Amino acid sequence: MAFKVETLYEGNTISKEAYESLTSFLDIAEQRLADIAAGEIEDYVIYRFFDYLNDPEGAVDNPDVLTWTSFVTRTKAIGARLQQVCEPGDRVIIMMPQNLDYVTGFSAPLFSGQISIPAFSPTEPAHAGYLEAVLTDAKPKVILTNAQVAGPVREFLKGVHMEDKPRIIAVEGIEDGMAKDWKRPDIDPEGVAYLQYSSGSTRRPTASRITHRGSLLNVLQLFRGVNAKPHLRCVDWIPIFHTMSIVYIHMVPISWASLDIMEPAAMLQQPSRWVKAWQSVDGEDVFSSGPDFAFGLAATRGKPAEGEELDLSNVIALMNGSESVTQGTVDSFNSTFMPYGLGPNVLRPSYGNSEATCVMAAPAPDVPTHVAMVDGTKLAEGQFVEMPAGEEDQGIPQVGVGQPLYGQWAVIVKAEFDENEEFTGRGSEVPDGVIGEIWMAGPNKADGYWGLDQETKETFQNELVEVLPDGKTHTVQDGQRVPEGTTWLRTGDMGAYYKGQLYITGRVKDLIIVDGRNHVSNDIESTFNAAASNKFAANSVAAFSVSAAEVLDSAQERTGRQIPDDAKGEQLVIVAEENPEQPVEDFAELLGNVRALVARRHGIQLADLRIVNEGAIPRTPTGKIKRKECSEAYKADELETRF
Repeated sequence: MAFKVETLYEGNTISKEAYESLTSFLDIAEQRLADIAAGEIEDYVIYRFFDYLNDPEGAVDNPDVLTWTSFVTRTKAIGARLQQVCEPGDRVIIMMPQNLDYVTGFSAPLFSGQISIPAFSPTEPAHAGYLEAVLTDAKPKVILTNAQVAGPVREFLKGVHMEDKPRIIAVEGIEDGMAKDWKRPDIDPEGVAYLQYSSGSTRRPTASRITHRGSLLNVLQLFRGVNAKPHLRCVDWIPIFHTMSIVYIHMVPISWASLDIMEPAAMLQQPSRWVKAWQSVDGEDVFSSGPDFAFGLAATRGKPAEGEELDLSNVIALMNGSESVTQGTVDSFNSTFMPYGLGPNVLRPSYGNSEATCVMAAPAPDVPTHVAMVDGTKLAEGQFVEMPAGEEDQGIPQVGVGQPLYGQWAVIVKAEFDENEEFTGRGSEVPDGVIGEIWMAGPNKADGYWGLDQETKETFQNELVEVLPDGKTHTVQDGQRVPEGTTWLRTGDMGAYYKGQLYITGRVKDLIIVDGRNHVSNDIESTFNAAASNKFAANSVAAFSVSAAEVLDSAQERTGRQIPDDAKGEQLVIVAEENPEQPVEDFAELLGNVRALVARRHGIQLADLRIVNEGAIPRTPTGKIKRKECSEAYKADELETRF
């Protein structure tokens, strides 16, 4: 069945026919070209790139553009060059700046029978180790780059230890005329389209195998979740190798959508560029997304100047995901932009990961964001319980992320372990209000991990052996029961259902276990920010545990607390980057406030607090804090510190 945009919607929902007709990006693109050639539709702009870094004044008026015709021509030309040097199934890694060359470079392997790997230029600071790990794991046949960074790519590759190093191809050397040499490959919709590498925040980067059909299905699920209509315009600044940016690229073929792109640095330098791009141009709906810290930046630095107009009434959804959503960001963002026409439920907390292609859950359009103030003591005991009325300020804020998107299921599970404390691959569903592991199922689930059979089995092929009765079980979603024989994705996240919404309480590997009770790093980091009156920048705090013997000797001088020589178990440490705009003037006062609030909310004592220089905490290429590496740097006393 050929994909037609007219089959996309059935009333206000994604039609069954749309799901069944999805095969590959290539099939949809060729259908679009056929419609254009037949005169059924006019060619139109689908991708625009705003080069603020090279043209800060004129970028808005003179973007680079790709129409359907120019996009397919350029993509097939690059694909024809790849077919000259690659076999079907060879990997092609994209290492270049964020621009339209990246879009066609990423898409070319999908059109030509290879497997695409979205990555980044080696000129990006401090991430060479990550990039080398990706290269040695995937063993690509080709590096696609451009003239701007071809030299640095060659220099970088000299230091990479690989038996067969990939060929480097700069896309400027490929003429559009090569498109005539492109040969249509035999594409299996269930075959691997691209490898989505994890950010490496908790382990060595691993690649989820994303299928052609799965990537498109996740876009449909997202469209249905935000009630998107045709003629949607999307706005993206997120690093293009990130899961959300790849989903944006796939939004274009699914509907009459178009995509506006800018570089991450362009948004970070002036968040107002992102905010202004949310305004409708010709009455179209607008959609965008970002991590929590980005919406915080928009609220503090993206507000229009006095007297400057801003109309956000056509923004249908701003997805807040990729990191924990905080109450402070939600409140400040809404209060800043609702006076400019932003709807009350437009900022949508969301949940997802690369193993599920991208997005898994979000509130429905008419469901307000709910922030539950949760009892920290109960949370440590595995119960999700709101604080009594009048005592909310003593609770830990938890932001709901709605329900699983259409065609997906998410359950909260008590995992089963054997007598050696090894996970058995089995688990049982637990009732609402009980914290457990989040397991997911659905057709957007990745095909597994690249080259990791045992890890694929442990993560993607788990069995739910016991479910709750009908009416209480979450194996039924939107009236659909999970198919018999379904295997479940063990997401690595902890959470609970409460009052109809899913809450993410933390990562399994980010649990801090003190005195036999579980605490979540994100919760303690949120408590630190509250105690510090939010004077520290977003995403600048790391909470973790070390053994009593690993607490630095200098901690007693800083905190006044002596750890007994015979102490056992884990101790809490917090590391925070000083905000240059609001430097710490009284460390003793800060320590006292943090210590008191951590004790009151979580019932644990703080062993050490280190204030470090801006940028000292290790991060992934997407900006997530690497708590494990931070812990190792702390124990080795290698952090550049202020206090």
